[in-house]
Parts: sequence; structure tokens; C-alpha cells
Amino acid sequence: MSRQCTISEPFRREHKRKRISELELRTDELQERLRTSSQSAQPEVPALPERSWAAVNSNDHQTAETESRLASVAPFFRDANIAPVSFRSFPPPAETLQTPESLLHDQPVSGTLPRSLDALTVEAKDIDAIFLIYFRDYASLMPILDPTTSPNAYYGLSPFLFWTIIGVGCRTYPKDPTLLAVLPSKLYAMALPTINSNVNLQIVLAWLLILYWPFPKAATGQDLIYPMSGALIHMAMQLGLHHPVSGQEFSKVPIRLSEEDTKRRAETWGYCMLVYQRSCLCKGISAMPILDIPHDPEQRRVVFQNISTRLKFELKLQDVLTRCSIAVSQNGLRTMSAEQERSLDTLLNLFQAQVTSVGLDYASDLDHLYVQLSSLQIQMFNLYKSPAAQDPTSLYDLCTVSCQVLETFDKLDKLGQISLPASGIFFYHSIMVPCHILLRLLKTSFARYIDVERAKAALFLGISLNKRLSLQNDDIPARNAVALTQLWTSNRVFRRPNGTEAVALRVRSRLAASMVLDGIVWWREETGAFMGVYPPPMSRNEDTPANENGVTNHANGIIEPAMATMARPEYSNFLDDPMLAELGWPVGEDIFSSLWTDETLGAVG
Repeated sequence: MSRQCTISEPFRREHKRKRISELELRTDELQERLRTSSQSAQPEVPALPERSWAAVNSNDHQTAETESRLASVAPFFRDANIAPVSFRSFPPPAETLQTPESLLHDQPVSGTLPRSLDALTVEAKDIDAIFLIYFRDYASLMPILDPTTSPNAYYGLSPFLFWTIIGVGCRTYPKDPTLLAVLPSKLYAMALPTINSNVNLQIVLAWLLILYWPFPKAATGQDLIYPMSGALIHMAMQLGLHHPVSGQEFSKVPIRLSEEDTKRRAETWGYCMLVYQRSCLCKGISAMPILDIPHDPEQRRVVFQNISTRLKFELKLQDVLTRCSIAVSQNGLRTMSAEQERSLDTLLNLFQAQVTSVGLDYASDLDHLYVQLSSLQIQMFNLYKSPAAQDPTSLYDLCTVSCQVLETFDKLDKLGQISLPASGIFFYHSIMVPCHILLRLLKTSFARYIDVERAKAALFLGISLNKRLSLQNDDIPARNAVALTQLWTSNRVFRRPNGTEAVALRVRSRLAASMVLDGIVWWREETGAFMGVYPPPMSRNEDTPANENGVTNHANGIIEPAMATMARPEYSNFLDDPMLAELGWPVGEDIFSSLWTDETLGAVG
């Protein structure tokens, strides 16, 4: 070209990484200055405050000044290879742009926007009210979301997460009860395809909300909690949340994690473990002792260093329950010999001591409730033993802790420390279990070992708590209240056709859930709507005498309840019984089946 190359005198070479570091420092400084000036210049608006870096600005309203400031303040954010992870993790929707927090105040603060999902539209005032309800009544049980983030910002980060918050909060939103009927199917339709997408932290958070506060399920609905909880664990591990300081090893692009990011990832992983283990507990299936993940002790120490004291407390208690369930299963529950019953006593004493030790660190009334629930879940395994092997002291203690659990739920609800209508699935299970325990103790000969008046008052309180838990007239708490009411007034429950007592558990493979399932089996047999999953066994030896307690002692030493001679039952429709699905063929069917009718509903009111 015959042109001479001239280097300008002011020109000097700069190290690229050094320059980027300087720009980052300069950006932080400018962000702080802009935040201070904007907060002092802008008037207050009656909306939830915006979040830090998750601003969402409309492309249509961006001004030339905004574009100029973006170019001058954060030019390196335009390079995807070196942008911070917080700006690369979530692809912006077509109509929005995610920018650093300084850009939040570049435009006038507008109110919450109405949002639509398919044919459903939620107005701005409803969105604001539902977000307020969520952070007031729900978020304290699982504080994984920032209450200072606006609905608009949440929608910009993840429409799925936004609609999940709406789906949880609308459970107790009185001004539009139709949302609770319409949203569940739409949210499940959004949730399931995310398994086959680029999973990010927002998706994991949304799944946590769905699994902690599952939607009310009618008798014909499918229960997705258990399979989804397993998928949640795997998605979280795919993101590397179980190694919060090693996130780069699970990412295809360079990321930089601050100390706050590390804590957030560890906290999210902690709640993933908690939700998974509790879903297994409610289903009566042994969970993995997932507190052992990661298996590297150093990595595990890092996880626990970065989670809150409260979450650490809940995880320790839940881990004791998980290991207890595994241990008693290995000892044998289906059929128990005298030696196995003695071993069970030893195991229960061991795990109860661990719960007591962990419980010394409780810091609130809610923590104390979790300790009581853990004690209840362990002591209820005493009912797996044969009636003749029961220890009166153990039965008295079981009755006492059952009463304490129900009384504490009532106390915390009245004090406003929890909201029963805003309770998650774990609280549903935790109220159902003591109710069915007290019913069994009161309606059988075990009543002579307990405080009958306190137990009766606690059972009636439990029925009331189920009604307060209920969100719809056909959800599980409402139907459980009906079942408990009808069982209490029945003269045939826990009785054989010949009138002798049948107190032993028949459902024996579902761990802590067996107590509830066994009671529901009795209820369904009592209503006469089906043959019975567990028909009374036919008498094999009518000549074998029964003792005064109605049990038959055979020559081989096996103690068996005495039964009247019965005709061979009809098994032609046995496998058609929908209760079998709840008992493991497959897991997930409704334990209350299709017996729910308007007539039974009226019995509660």
C-alpha cells in the first residue's frame, strides 16, 4: 500500500487481564456511586424493591444515555467468554435485557407488569399481592429467594421461577381462588421439559418450590413428588452444587464464583438434600444417606461451612431419620421374631439418643418442633412389634410425643410463627402420623397405658389441624379429616369379624408411612367400598385354643391372632384395587382412592 505505519505517541500496550481487572474495579466503584445517587433522586414507589444485579429493562425504552453508560461502565460484559457467571447463566428473553445493577436506576421505576401464561393472565395488583403473601407466609420455611427482588426482575431471570412463585403463593390468595385450580397443570407442563434443557440455578430453585409446596392433588391426580425429587438431586449434582467451590469443573464456560455465590450454591444443595429425604420419608421409602455426598470429607466440610445454622440443624435431624429407617429395614419389619424385636428396641434407643443430642442445639420454637417430629418418627416404629411384646413405657412416651407434636403445631400457628394453610408436604405428613397413632392407641387395649383424656383432646385437635391445612375440599388433609372422624365413631375399626382385637400393623413395608396407610386401609374397609387389600386370614386350625388376649399360640412358637372360620375370599378383582398403587404398584397413587364423595365430605363439616 506504500503507506508508512506510525504509532501514536500516547499509545502503549496493556496487559489484557490487567485491564479487565481494572475495569471491574472501576465498574464496582461506578455502580456504588450510581446506586447512591439514584436512590436519593428517585421517589419511593409502592412496589416490592428491585434486586441487586438482576435488573430487567425494556429494549423499547432504552435511551441513548443508557446505551452510552453501558458501553463506558461495563464494556467487558459484552464478551461472553469473560463475562461474570451471573450475567451468562440465564439467557435473556427476547423482549428483555439483563444488565448490571447500575442500569436498574437508569430508567424511571415502573410498576409490576401483568403476565400471561397460555390463556391465563394475572394482573399486576394480583402479582404484587401474591409475592407479598409468598415472602410473608412461605419463604421463611425455605429461604432460598431474595425478597428484595421485584416480580419483574424474577420474570426477567426465569419465567418458570416467576410462575412457580405465583403458583405457591396463590394457594392462600383469597381474591382469585381459580389460580390454584388452573396453574398446577401449566406449571408441571413447564417443569418437566426443563429436564431436557440447559439446567441452571433458577430451574433448580423452581423445582424446590414445587416439591416443598406441591399442589393439592385430587383423587384422580398423579403424584409426581417422589420421582421429581430424585430428578432434582441429579439436576443439582449436574450443576455441581454438591461441590460448591468447584463449580468450574461442572461448567463448559469460565466462571468466577464469589463467596456469596459459593454460599448460595451450598445452601441450595442443602435444601435439595432436605426436600429429597423428606419426600422419601412421606412416601415410606428409604432415602439415600445423601449427607455423605460428597464423599470427600474435605468437600463435605466445605458444604457445611457455607450453609446456615438452621439448615444444618434440619439436615442433621433428617440424616438421623434416614439412617434409622435404613437400620430398622435391615433389621427386618415384615415379619419379626422376638430377637428382632429386641434388636429393634436397641436401634430405636440409639437413634433417639442421637436426636436428643442434636436437639440440644435448637434455637427457636420451630426447631423444637422439628426435634419433636424426629422423636415421633423414631418412636412410632415400636408399633411394628407384636402386641404382646409392647412395653407400656414406650407406648406412653409415644402417646406423649404425638400429643406434643399436635399441640406445638397449634401453638405455632396461633402465634403466627407458621401458617398452616401455607405448610409444605412435610407438615401434612407430620400431622397425619400422630393422628393415626393416637387413633390406634385410643381404640385398642393400648389405651390403658396412656393418658386417655389428653390423647383424645389431641386427636380432635389433629382433626381440626387437618381442616386448617386443607386448601380444597378434596385434597389430602380434608379427606384425612373425614377418615379420622369416621374411624373414631366406628365400633368395628381394629376389630376382626368375630369381635377380637386386631391392633397389629398390616402395612409393614412403608416405614413411617405405614401408620397412615394402615389406618386408611381400615377406613376403606369400614366404608365397605372395596373388598379389602388385606382380607382377614382364614383360620387354618380351629382346634388350636386362643388365650385371653385373642391370640393363638402354635406349637412352633409363632404367635398369631385368633380368627373365626371364614369363607375363602374372592380375589378376582384384587389387583384392580387402586390402593395397591399406593402400596407400591407403583408408588404415587392416592391413598384415599376414589371413595371421596359429597356425602363423606359433609360428614366433616
